[in-house]
Amino acid sequence: MNRRQQLAQLGGVGLAALAGCLDTFRSDDATVVITDRTGQRALDRAIGRLNEVAIELGTRTDENLGRGAQESTETAFEPTPYYETIDAARSALDTAADELEADRQSDVEIGREYADSLEALVSVTATVSDDELSAEIEEVGTVFEEAGEETDDTETDLEQATTTIEDRTALLDEARTTHETARTSIDGLDDARFEALPTIDLDRLTDGLSTLGTVLDAQTALASSYGDLLDGYAALEAGREFIDDGAYQEAEAAFVDAESAFTTGRKTVAENRDEAPAELAASFETAHCQSSHLQSAATAFAEAAAAADNGNYLTAQERRDEADESLGAAGECGDQ
Repeated sequence: MNRRQQLAQLGGVGLAALAGCLDTFRSDDATVVITDRTGQRALDRAIGRLNEVAIELGTRTDENLGRGAQESTETAFEPTPYYETIDAARSALDTAADELEADRQSDVEIGREYADSLEALVSVTATVSDDELSAEIEEVGTVFEEAGEETDDTETDLEQATTTIEDRTALLDEARTTHETARTSIDGLDDARFEALPTIDLDRLTDGLSTLGTVLDAQTALASSYGDLLDGYAALEAGREFIDDGAYQEAEAAFVDAESAFTTGRKTVAENRDEAPAELAASFETAHCQSSHLQSAATAFAEAAAAADNGNYLTAQERRDEADESLGAAGECGDQ
């Protein structure tokens, strides 16, 4: 029986959970012994359920993560049904381990490794597909929409945005660890034994892993960039307070720190935006636009502070006007 025929038999939830039995029956000519197939049926049932998860997960990854969000018709990803199916498969694998002979235990172990790999992939997919968390990153960018205006809410907005990015980064770091666990599990599968079972092609797992990695890298880069921009913006605000108080040297130092942070954020975006998936393209363009203008603003502010410290107040005002223009441009990036 070829693999296509095997998968046709095993690939859906309609697999019959029929318990085998050891029995005999007598015909007119002979007594026939029926082999106990409980273990084999449990193994087949487990692999079938895991295939179901792999196929559905692969389809969703291809359709929802591999193209722009505006093209996707998928609903929000709900990991619970996948976890439940994997748990059911593990239960069947436990039965198979109890019933099969010693020479078949390696097949059970392959099944367990298959389950572990899929569980990790489901977890990563849940993180990178979370629309609410993605929206939070985009919301952080709105902090810079009023960059040219100092308001009473600026400090509070900055603190809230920083907390959001820190929380988001922690989730992405956890997802990256899980992704590496999945990679280790998949790379560690015995190819020959895996292919000998009625599993999906191993390439489908590695392709799904690669797609998830691309999205995860992009989200991590975007969050990291905004983290740098927020650090820079905090330094910029401190510098503006110093310059208003006439503490020009302290202001210049703060603006230099801001420029450094903005430069780092811009570099991160520039290095990753070409590889970002389509659904994140607009966010990367906005972040690149903001980081460019914020960097220009910090540079002009630093020059203004240095000029004021040297008594060149006309030059200082000219540079400060340039800085304010750059801040205003940063606030318009999301509209472009």
